[in-house]
Amino acid sequence: MSAALEYSASPTAVFFGRNSGVRGRRRWWPVGMGVAFTLLYTLLSLTQWHQWEVPSWDNAIFTQLLKSYAAGQPPVANIKGHDFILLGDHFHPLLAVLAPAYWLFPSALALMILQDVLLGWSVGVVSWCAARALRPAPAGALSVAYGLSFGLQSAVAVQFHEVALAVPLLALSLCALRQRRWPSAVLWAAPVALVKEDLGMTVAAVGAVMVGHAFLPTARASVRWLHRVFEPPGRAAGGGPAASSAKEFATALSRTSQQPAVLGALLMAWGIGLSLLAVWVILPGLNPHGAFAYADTLDVAGALRDPTGAVITLFVPDQKLGTWLLTLAAGAVVAVRSPLALVALPTLAWRMLSPNHGYWGPGWHYNAVIMPIVFIAVIDAVVRLRAGGTRSRTARATAELAPWVVLVVALAVATQQPLAQLVTGEAWRQDPRADIKAATVQAVPEGASVATDLTLINGLVSRADVHWIGNADDPAPDFVVIDRESGTWGENPPEDPAAYAQELYGEQYATQRDEGNIILLRRESP
Repeated sequence: MSAALEYSASPTAVFFGRNSGVRGRRRWWPVGMGVAFTLLYTLLSLTQWHQWEVPSWDNAIFTQLLKSYAAGQPPVANIKGHDFILLGDHFHPLLAVLAPAYWLFPSALALMILQDVLLGWSVGVVSWCAARALRPAPAGALSVAYGLSFGLQSAVAVQFHEVALAVPLLALSLCALRQRRWPSAVLWAAPVALVKEDLGMTVAAVGAVMVGHAFLPTARASVRWLHRVFEPPGRAAGGGPAASSAKEFATALSRTSQQPAVLGALLMAWGIGLSLLAVWVILPGLNPHGAFAYADTLDVAGALRDPTGAVITLFVPDQKLGTWLLTLAAGAVVAVRSPLALVALPTLAWRMLSPNHGYWGPGWHYNAVIMPIVFIAVIDAVVRLRAGGTRSRTARATAELAPWVVLVVALAVATQQPLAQLVTGEAWRQDPRADIKAATVQAVPEGASVATDLTLINGLVSRADVHWIGNADDPAPDFVVIDRESGTWGENPPEDPAAYAQELYGEQYATQRDEGNIILLRRESP
């Protein structure tokens, strides 16, 4: 690797102020980028909170999880079911490190902003990686493009999910990996396996890239040796070339770097082992039904029986192909020039092989972990093209243009992404029922149990014991909240909310508030 393109600073210097001899502008530029995008993401979250936007129940579920951790209790989420231990749903024990943030700011909004900070941190890391490998202008282009990338914006828009914690860790690991700082790459990657059960395979892919780096020179030498051995006799007279290649192979084998090989193999064992342990033992053991709740999301046996069909399934229907193409476009295609791009394959493969169409598209939070992989792969690819293309005009031109193509693609796609709403009136509109919603939340006493649909779930979850309305086997709650305009009900909201609640819970409920189609029911004392 050219010394002119690499610097020896640790990525943590960006956040902890260690001066590694890098010019001040290059040291503070990543900090500025991280802070700027954190503020942008936070502004989007604040507008959502102001407008009472609730894309799903996930943000409230994770609020209950951190609320439990902050109280020193097991991670129970009553929204999923009464006394449901959330580690029986997904394997994310590392989320416990975020509990102090909720303890300081006990609100569902705190989780949204916490995710914004984590994603903004990853912007700083990717910017740091670019600044130390490229000239300021292309590094800045890649930094802006990453901050605007569709995977990060979609994650912010759908509010908190556990993968937000994996994004900066992966960015730090891959940045260390491309700089050949093997122990750092392992230390940053290993915790990612504790963020979600499938991410152990992503961690294993990081280890595989390390092992591949260690043995690539040996593989190349073996190919040359085999080529010489099987050359026609007339072209390999006396066996000299074959003997020379054998000696070259032996020399390459003796020089195989042990550190990335050993560390990479250990990382592979850790990632694969933890994923299998989570899916086969931990999740079924903690799930109330005694099984992995998402076992039907991937048919491994079926894929092995029909590998050709499995390959076709990766790209059809069109929704899958669109995600592949958008991901390739985000990295200006040049990202595939780097072996780091291989780290994205486990996540993309399980999603596309799943029968659940919700995993196939570019929306929601599923592409967040893909973004640092793609963009650091672009940085690595540009460096490789410059280092190996001194005699190739095409390689030089590709290396020069790639960061700008990435930025153009990001800007074009961003016009259809959530941050674009901030420059329109849509983000600043007043929810006509905001006062009614706030009054309804305040009418529920702190600590009371309440069953609700989506509309007020984020507002209620930090002050009350929230259950999802209609969950089987839930005890009768003190209060029931029903919004007739909520998407929860589709076109068929309950005509008589009090009768509906009585049918669900076997208790008498009386209407306490009924305004703006939001009904608050209180359980009558026996």
